[in-house]
Amino acid sequence: RRFDPLPDDSTCPVCGYFDINHPDVRAILLARDPTKVLLSRAQCQCKSLAAKAERDELFRWEQSNLPHKADPRTFASFQQNPGLAEAITRAKRFAGLQGPRTLVLLGETGTGKSHLLEAIGRHVLGATGWSVRYDQVTALLDRFRSTYSDGARESLDDLIAWHQRRMVVLLDDLGANAGTDWAVERLTSFLDERMRMGYWTALATNLDAGEMQAALGDRLASRLFQTNPEVGEVSRCTLLAGDYRVRGGR
Repeated sequence: RRFDPLPDDSTCPVCGYFDINHPDVRAILLARDPTKVLLSRAQCQCKSLAAKAERDELFRWEQSNLPHKADPRTFASFQQNPGLAEAITRAKRFAGLQGPRTLVLLGETGTGKSHLLEAIGRHVLGATGWSVRYDQVTALLDRFRSTYSDGARESLDDLIAWHQRRMVVLLDDLGANAGTDWAVERLTSFLDERMRMGYWTALATNLDAGEMQAALGDRLASRLFQTNPEVGEVSRCTLLAGDYRVRGGR
């Protein structure tokens, strides 16, 4: 019988064995051997504290899923055009783990929202020992949905739990495609849980409040576009610049 290979981001760069807490690794190895003997044998072999520290640090970066490894987007490389000062300030404050724990970046395509999300992730990874996870919302929902297919390697609950253990989650293109009722409910539940638990979450979207309400429902729109200052859960900012890539930025 042919089995799926173990994912690259689960391989320890120090000893060559595996992070058995990775949801794909557990699913694949338990499918091969439900007795868990194979799972135990595959476990990372790093014994020294230094080796474990190196492994954990490399895993943090690899499993963050941040794009542009060859040409990373950072705060230093962000083109600070007129109309972006407030967004940069809010993004840097969030990256410094200050202020509201949910950040919503609003703006048209090309205004720099994705750049700022990546910059936040790279700053947090470099300045702290925290875990970070970046995902396009469509890709994340597709991954959730795949757990229902025949031969799925992981359960939906395990996959969601793994993502919820990331200290900072960055979700790009929220509402890019109108979702099914299932997708809307799953996304709303995921974000509700993060906000309820006080986890750090930054989102980028092209939708205003009315558009989000129409595409993703009242419940999610109400949480992300809340206006009561006494609640103080959400920091929200609109990027007013035009498409800065046309002017030579990223």
